[in-house]
Parts: sequence; structure tokens; C-alpha cells
Amino acid sequence: MDTLSQRISFGLSAIFSTTVAAVFLFIAVGLVPYWQELSGQDVKDWFAGPFNRFSLMMVPVHFLSILTLGLTFVLHRKTDRGRLVLLALVALLVCQGFNFTLYGTVLNPALQSPDLPVDAALATLDRWDFFHTIRTFAVLLCVAVLFAATLRRKTQDRAFST
Repeated sequence: MDTLSQRISFGLSAIFSTTVAAVFLFIAVGLVPYWQELSGQDVKDWFAGPFNRFSLMMVPVHFLSILTLGLTFVLHRKTDRGRLVLLALVALLVCQGFNFTLYGTVLNPALQSPDLPVDAALATLDRWDFFHTIRTFAVLLCVAVLFAATLRRKTQDRAFST
């Protein structure tokens, strides 16, 4: 049976990871097709304006997803779900590694730069989209593994109660 701190950390991990996944899916399904219809200058303007503010709002959610899942792993590492939580953490770290290294230092600043030629903006957006697909699958894997760990716990709880 889980302790209260294990249940809380697990729940918060699921909430923050699912939030990141939902936002990434929204970007992939809603925003990327829209951006691909824009001109290079419009893409640059979008990234320098609304997207920049939106991405700054997401930074706390990204950090909270890492912190809560890290804590969840520490609390569950000696349980039978420890490996599942570790797999979820690794998938999340791959996703967040793309966020903070590739997007934070290369792709987003390039699209926001006034020095980026307008004709290069669409090619940069294509690279942005390619790596966005990878990070979206990584965070979806994280959420799927957390869901599997939840199912495993519920199955074990039923086995103990019978």
C-alpha cells in the first residue's frame, strides 16, 4: 500500500506530465499546421510575440513535471513500480532535454532573431516541427508509463483486498 506522500507525488507527476503532453499535442495538431501556412516573416513575428509569451508561461510547468517525477521516483524506487517510474522519468528527461537545450538555446531564439533571413524561417520551422514530434512522443511515453504504473498499483491493491 502506498503512503500518502507516494500517492501525492504520483498524482502531481501525472498532472504536470499530462499538462505538458496536452500542450505539445495542441501545438502539433493546432499550431504547427497554422504556422506552416504563414509566410516566413509571419512565422518570425508569431514566435517573437505570442509564442514567446506562451512558452515563458510553460517554463514552471516543465520544471514542476521534472521535480515531481524525480520525487516520485525517489519515493517509489524500492517498490515494484520503481522501474516503471524510472522509465517515465527517462522519457520525460528526453522531452525536457529537447525543451531546455535545443529549443531554449537554438530553435526558438533563431525564430525570434531579427537576423534570421525571412526565407530561412520556414526551414527553421520545419526543423522545429521535426524535433517537436520527438519530444511529443517522449512525453506521451512518459504519460503512458505513468498510466501503466497506476494500473499496476490498482491491480495489486485489488489482489491484497481479496
